[in-house]
Amino acid sequence: MNAILLDDEPLALRSLEHQLKRFEGVNIIGTFSLPAHAVAAAEELQPDVAFIDIDMPEMNGIQVAEKLQTINESMVIVFVTAYDEYAVKAFELNALDYVLKPVQPLRLKQTVDRLQKEILNIRQTPLMVEEEPEPVVRVQCAGTMNIFGRDGEPLSWRTSKSRELFAYLVYKRGQPVRKEALLELLWPDSDEKKGFTHMYTTIYRLRKTFEGASLNIRLLNSGDGYWLRNEGLQVDTQEWEEAIGKLPPLTAKSADDYQRRFDAYPGDYLCEHDYIWSQGELERLRSLCYRHGMELCRYWTNEGFSKKAVDMYERLLQQYPYSEEIYEALIEHFVNEGQHALAQQQYDQLAGMMCTEYDSQPSESAKRLLNRIHRVME
Repeated sequence: MNAILLDDEPLALRSLEHQLKRFEGVNIIGTFSLPAHAVAAAEELQPDVAFIDIDMPEMNGIQVAEKLQTINESMVIVFVTAYDEYAVKAFELNALDYVLKPVQPLRLKQTVDRLQKEILNIRQTPLMVEEEPEPVVRVQCAGTMNIFGRDGEPLSWRTSKSRELFAYLVYKRGQPVRKEALLELLWPDSDEKKGFTHMYTTIYRLRKTFEGASLNIRLLNSGDGYWLRNEGLQVDTQEWEEAIGKLPPLTAKSADDYQRRFDAYPGDYLCEHDYIWSQGELERLRSLCYRHGMELCRYWTNEGFSKKAVDMYERLLQQYPYSEEIYEALIEHFVNEGQHALAQQQYDQLAGMMCTEYDSQPSESAKRLLNRIHRVME
């Protein structure tokens, strides 16, 4: 087991090196007091494990760990820290282990034992899964953000920020997002140092959660930001939109496929969360579903399928109860069909909705339709 050590305190660095040399199978291939030197050397040395102090100037231990795992994602991280117990818990899930200063021999032995098992598993895993394709990972964005594990159950989120960060990277569809943009979006009230610590902790927490669930979800570092490798992700809202885009022109032959795509609308995008950034995507997908439904309604109407048209309009009205366009289309449809009582009923419902929701009256076009009803009835 090849190890590198990083600590800006020379005495602490030598003490840790001295203690680790007592364990059989631990080969220390580099000790560093400057983070940049450790990161540069890791590319050549390719250690199995890095023991990293958390509290260092210029680049803290979490930032170093982030860079090291970009170099080699299988590199195991152990934090060595003088933080109190409360602070330690914030990082507990982000590395294989943590060791409190001053380092105690018995506690260090527990860490080394865990390391040896972990590294053995890492070395053996490729041989066991080489022939097996990675299963797709199902991601839900309709309603709430969920990731489903191999057992079909949704994963638990450690924090609400973990869920939102992952949701935002899914939303970006593989595009890199600058770290500064993530700080402004998710931790706007934190100072820069504390914000970066929160962000690195959250990224680490997500990676460990996915690793623990044996899910092939890759959060990658692009240098100044992060991006999500979206191959192998099965995102409900994205799949629905892609299926809509592949539909042929609307004809008698394709009408049933159009209907099935409308029926398959998974639900409003992240509507159970109050993410400000997701509102535009929610409205965009709702608008796409709306236009798709209206196109189908007009097709059924033009082709003389009155019942199908009315059923579709009424379904749309359930999803979009404040759309004046749907009310007017129904009124016009009933007028053209000679069903004046139903047309009057729809107008009255429209007038009530406009008064309640907008403190307004129906449009002039709706009023003209009402006049057509009255003229015929007279």
